[in-house]
Amino acid sequence: MKKLYIILFIQIGWIFPLSAQKQDSIYIGTRHTLFSEILNEERKYWIYVPETKAGEKGKAYPVLYLLDGDSFFHSVVGFTRFFSSSKTSNLPPCIVVAVLNTNRTRDFTPTCSAARRDGTICPYDKPAGGGAEQFYRFLIEELRLEVENKVPANGTNFLVGHSYAGLFTLQTLSNHPESFDSYIAIDPSLWWDRGVFLQQAAKNVYQKDFSGKHLYVAFATRQRPAIKLIQFSLADSLKNKIIPEMKNKHLHVIYKKFPDEVHGTIALPAIFDGLKSLFHSTISTKEAT
Repeated sequence: MKKLYIILFIQIGWIFPLSAQKQDSIYIGTRHTLFSEILNEERKYWIYVPETKAGEKGKAYPVLYLLDGDSFFHSVVGFTRFFSSSKTSNLPPCIVVAVLNTNRTRDFTPTCSAARRDGTICPYDKPAGGGAEQFYRFLIEELRLEVENKVPANGTNFLVGHSYAGLFTLQTLSNHPESFDSYIAIDPSLWWDRGVFLQQAAKNVYQKDFSGKHLYVAFATRQRPAIKLIQFSLADSLKNKIIPEMKNKHLHVIYKKFPDEVHGTIALPAIFDGLKSLFHSTISTKEAT
């Protein structure tokens, strides 16, 4: 019992002096809300702005728009801070705008569909989705204007998305390539509506000019037993049919597979690799600056 009392005394002695000391919190961003007239609903978003160093007053930054932002904001802010200070990266300090979700299926999919991941449709499945173009308008016409009134943006913009949001990222690149400079699409849900994105892209990429645009796209290719998916064959079709046509239209593309990852685990490793790959530099180049 004596040992217990001594331990308790020591622990209490640790706790109370700490609680009496002034505690400084660590903040990496601010919360904001915006009522969207286009979507007819209130939308939440978070913003991280790099700390201004001495002599950098008035400096402006690229803006990284992060879909599914409530899931990945803290990690991606850490990634941008790491790479912007690394000798092996050309990524500059970035503002990160995390767009929080309300209805992912509605916002990120191009068509209304009841098709499942294996391409089948059951009689009791209700069609959903199809609001991608409306969400795109919200992103560009409302949110971007709001953000650029709040932060020192320099006009360079990145778009990052995973799963449905990865599909939206590809859809935006295909339909509106001028909207962002770099696109990172992680395991995009190509299976949506039985591969409708590939069908649409095959028709319109010939009409686009992707000069100066960059795409990093990655897929989780670890098989899951007893689960039939059309995702893997569609990912190969994207690589073999659509991406070559985009390259012919001057798109810079990095395509990768992650054989040890499944859909639910690929997001953060691939976002990290995407930022590393798109902004890779040699140490000698960085040291010379």
